[in-house]
Amino acid sequence: MKVTPPKQLIWLLSKCCNPALWESIEGDLMELFLLDLKKKGERKAKFNYFLNALAFLRYHRLRKRQNSKKLNHMALIQNYLKVSFRDLKRNKTFTGINLFGLIAGMTVSLLMFQYVLFETSFDDFNEDADRMYRVINDRYHNGELIQRGAITYPTIGPTMFKDFPEIEAYTRMVPSTGNFINYEEQVYRTGDYLIADEHFHSFFSYKLIKGNKKECLDAAFKMVITERFAKKLIKKGENITDLIGKPINFNYPTSFMITGIMENPPKNSHLQFDFITSYKSFIAIEGQGADTSWEWSDFYHYIKLKKGVNPESLNNKLADFSLRYFKEGEVTGNDEKFSLQPLNEIHLDDTMEYEVAIVTNGETVWLMLYIAIFIVLIAWVNYINLNTSRAIQRAKEVGIRKSVGAQKSQIIRQSFIETLLLNFIALTLSIGFVFILQPIFNNMTGLDLSMSIILFSSVMGIPFPILLIGILFILLALVALYPALLVTRFSTQDVLKGSFQLKGEITWLRKGMVVFQFSLAVILITATIAIARQIEYMVNQDLGIDLDNTIVVYGPVMTNWDSTFIYKIDQFKKDLSSLSGVEIATISNRVPGSGMGRIFRITSSADPEAQNLTSNHMSIDHEFAELYNVEFITGRDFNYSDHDFDGGAIKNFIINESAVSLLKFDSPEDAVGRSVNFYNKDWTIIGVMKDFHQESLHRKIAPIFLLPYYSTGNNFSIKFSSQVTPALVEAIEKRYNQYFPGNYFDYLFLEDEIDSLYDDDVRVSRVSNVFATLSIIIAVLGLYGLVMITLVRKTKEIGIRKVLGANLGQLLTLLSKEFLLLVIIAVLVGAPVSYLTIMEWKSGYAYSINIGIGLILLSSFMLILISAITIGFQTRKISGNNPVESLRSE
Repeated sequence: MKVTPPKQLIWLLSKCCNPALWESIEGDLMELFLLDLKKKGERKAKFNYFLNALAFLRYHRLRKRQNSKKLNHMALIQNYLKVSFRDLKRNKTFTGINLFGLIAGMTVSLLMFQYVLFETSFDDFNEDADRMYRVINDRYHNGELIQRGAITYPTIGPTMFKDFPEIEAYTRMVPSTGNFINYEEQVYRTGDYLIADEHFHSFFSYKLIKGNKKECLDAAFKMVITERFAKKLIKKGENITDLIGKPINFNYPTSFMITGIMENPPKNSHLQFDFITSYKSFIAIEGQGADTSWEWSDFYHYIKLKKGVNPESLNNKLADFSLRYFKEGEVTGNDEKFSLQPLNEIHLDDTMEYEVAIVTNGETVWLMLYIAIFIVLIAWVNYINLNTSRAIQRAKEVGIRKSVGAQKSQIIRQSFIETLLLNFIALTLSIGFVFILQPIFNNMTGLDLSMSIILFSSVMGIPFPILLIGILFILLALVALYPALLVTRFSTQDVLKGSFQLKGEITWLRKGMVVFQFSLAVILITATIAIARQIEYMVNQDLGIDLDNTIVVYGPVMTNWDSTFIYKIDQFKKDLSSLSGVEIATISNRVPGSGMGRIFRITSSADPEAQNLTSNHMSIDHEFAELYNVEFITGRDFNYSDHDFDGGAIKNFIINESAVSLLKFDSPEDAVGRSVNFYNKDWTIIGVMKDFHQESLHRKIAPIFLLPYYSTGNNFSIKFSSQVTPALVEAIEKRYNQYFPGNYFDYLFLEDEIDSLYDDDVRVSRVSNVFATLSIIIAVLGLYGLVMITLVRKTKEIGIRKVLGANLGQLLTLLSKEFLLLVIIAVLVGAPVSYLTIMEWKSGYAYSINIGIGLILLSSFMLILISAITIGFQTRKISGNNPVESLRSE
């Protein structure tokens, strides 16, 4: 039997080796095989054949792909880059238009990515953020939603934890606004703080610098302070950890002991605070109701679900929970419904009442991102349009390449490299502009943003830089693909003969993209004008109260409440009014712009059957209406005798106009003198005020009960006859310290506080102004480029028409109408979309401007006018050329 080398190996070698060399390689291998067979036997010979075969496989002996021997890839890429650079340099106008659009779009996008990534990163620092929820509470009265808020009752968290095994952990808290403390005989004003239970530090991932997270809040009168607050307290030479064990006084009989120092809450935490006091202190001070009440409604609860639990399954069980404990309104007078709000969605939801978290309008955040993407799209549309329009100019170059053997894939590759090169230059310059513009952008947004947010963020577990590069690469491939496919469709013969023309589908696509980008421009212009008008409307709207020249001085919380307090307050106000420049002073527990508390279980004498009415309430004194210039419809204002040290003896109150309808009275006059029952006693209405805007114009004016209560925590409002001067403030502080020694004097300007209610709106307005301007410039530049290309192509036609007697007006009409028609179509497409978009945005305001046809017409007219000027300028420039020169042009 004849012994041969392995046939499979011979076949594989024949496929891998260069066919021209295979015959000699096969012969050499066979000779070696026969020699080994003779000397070493069959088995060894076959093994050595395999080794020899491997030894013969060298790069120069392998089969080459078809035509590969003709290619030098590095040389080709160098050639592509050289040609691309030459083309960019030769066509400076188009390169400039494309670069400007891309740089503007990419710069805006990079800045917006920082903004959006930061706003959507809130609470991600918590280890189990994806399983953490806040319990929110909807309250219905007679089937109508009367409150959707983050506050609920103190028993909710512990009871849910007991009833539902799906819950792994919970914590409850009561947030509080700034307060005053006494530490080592010195008074400090604090920022906001929390009253939280012993589970707080195990539940959230805030980091303790010193202290035991299970023990630092497990007993009454313990507190944990943040690093920034600790630095306010330490003396020279002390370390913040030296504060452990030190007492802090809140004007309670018992001092609080510092048991922990924690790092400051991260910037992207929805809770921001200076310190945390233990929940058991709150129970000790306020009573067991803070622990067990089903009616006391000032508490916030968070729960963490066990791994694998579907939050919807628990949400579905909460209806039975409500029925079990609130018995269809028997307990609180309202139908209580509970649901779970994901922790990482809290910051982007600003619709909750009694919200204490750092929140913003989520729709605004996404809107800013969409606008930035729109601008990049407009820039890329410019690039595609200008490239396809210049296809004829590039046709000869492509035709020559094809005639000397260039393949379709090589021409596509060149187009892609051109696109990549231009976008890479734009991206590089954009990053530089981001660093330059970062301080301005941070000022506009009011945030401390930087490129590090982009570099170190992740989306769905994917590092954002990798995700961004991947998406950018895919989009660039799509942007490059169409011009590349277009040029590869050129017939070499037609191109070289000069008979090539753009086909109909190409021109239609180009027109479609012009319409697309100008439609976006219409939407942006209309939205920008609408936002600016809404801001102006809110700033200039009559609020029904006078806020001019008013400061707010914080109340004397360190002063004890006793029978002399009301008299002392009244004397202090009279003393202030005697100062030259001070008109009047008042005290109230709410100043304009701040939220209000609610009274439940109200029964009106006009409708005794309706026993569960709900209204907002404020505590004011007898000079509040005069200071804020609130008008009365009927009845009278409070006088000094309506106040009383014994709150139980107070019986008169005032309502606003909206409360008349709530209480079912026929008219304001009908309401005066009538009784209303709440707080388990009868009250008498003595006056009806006109409605005024206590909160921002985002919220509708609600019914308000105005009660003549005093409290040490109530703030003073002081109105001046003219501008506030430092000397006047100093005089007020002197008297404040005389009347209320041991308190901390601080104040704020009321108008600044009211303005801060519209920070989000002003921020959107500023950013949209910039974006709309950029979008118009980029779109118009693209139109300018298209007009230029078209007119250059028609230079000879223009020359012939001029020779035949066409005047400038006729040429302008002839050459401009096509582009103006596209802009008008874009306006017709964009206008209804603008209208719907603005109407949706307006729905977030209880009071807003009217959006009429005038606004749409104004923005459309602006765009058409800018486009007409652009087209007319370029057309006039070409039409003015010497016809002889035009006829000589190629």
